[in-house]
Amino acid sequence: MKVTVIGAAGWVGMSAAFYVAASRLADEMVLIDVRENLVEHHAMDLSTAVSGLDVKVKAGGYEDTVGTGVVINAAGLHGDITADRTEMLIKNTRLVRDTALQLQKYCPEAVVVTAVNPVDALNYAIWLTGGFERRQLVGYSLNDTLRLREFAARAKGVAVSRVQGLAIGEHGFTQVPLFSSVRIDGEPVSFSEQEKQGIRDAYHAFFERLEGLKAGRTTGWTCAVGLAALTRAVVEDTGETLAGSAILEGEYGQRGISMGVPIKLGRTGIQEILEWDLAPDEQAALERSAEQLKVNARIVEETLRPGADER
Repeated sequence: MKVTVIGAAGWVGMSAAFYVAASRLADEMVLIDVRENLVEHHAMDLSTAVSGLDVKVKAGGYEDTVGTGVVINAAGLHGDITADRTEMLIKNTRLVRDTALQLQKYCPEAVVVTAVNPVDALNYAIWLTGGFERRQLVGYSLNDTLRLREFAARAKGVAVSRVQGLAIGEHGFTQVPLFSSVRIDGEPVSFSEQEKQGIRDAYHAFFERLEGLKAGRTTGWTCAVGLAALTRAVVEDTGETLAGSAILEGEYGQRGISMGVPIKLGRTGIQEILEWDLAPDEQAALERSAEQLKVNARIVEETLRPGADER
């Protein structure tokens, strides 16, 4: 399958491109970025690195995306990861809109994975731009789930590979770790309130420490692993249950937003949005998260209103 990575000269795009190609999840890969010299450099290097896997890599433009099955869009403006992610929402909404229009023109059947923050709002922006079915649009939020598994394993003193579970809601500070979904070796496990709070605190401490390093980087390696997992589900048509931001039309009682939910993902995109029974505190937290997402969604709607660019 042909995979296109937009924003491929950036940390997330570059890492994702390498991991997807090295995992042999594409037989052809197109790398796009406004920094043409840098993306050409990456393409030349990556082409040699994966040549033995029979993966063809090239730098190109949107016209080269014809026939693409999966688009990973990591092109956007990035800010302080501990700051309110709505700060960059308006500019990124316009960038994502312009990207979506190009993708509609050249690869309208592709599954488009949005990996630009704020993910939920920008996935919704692509939906509002028109031209894609909602099944084709997935906002990348799997890092929250990967961290839940890591922190839950630490709390229970087990290997992370033994832990399953999802985090849903906003890909941001109102995310909802679904403790009720956590399994160890496939068996349900309970958490005390102290353990739950410890895991929530671990999320915040992680981001505070990461930003405190002032490295000018986001979590590229984690995104690469997660984006490859989404790509694999599409390429291999696995129907795997993953967490992803999806356009909601009544699921979990919500409309007019994109929000992280459990999804089954396959060749055509989202096969099903799974509506799980949540614990009362999880349901309340999800509703609070949805309210925050509605604020961002209204900003997106206003930004995309005809004539808004001229204001």
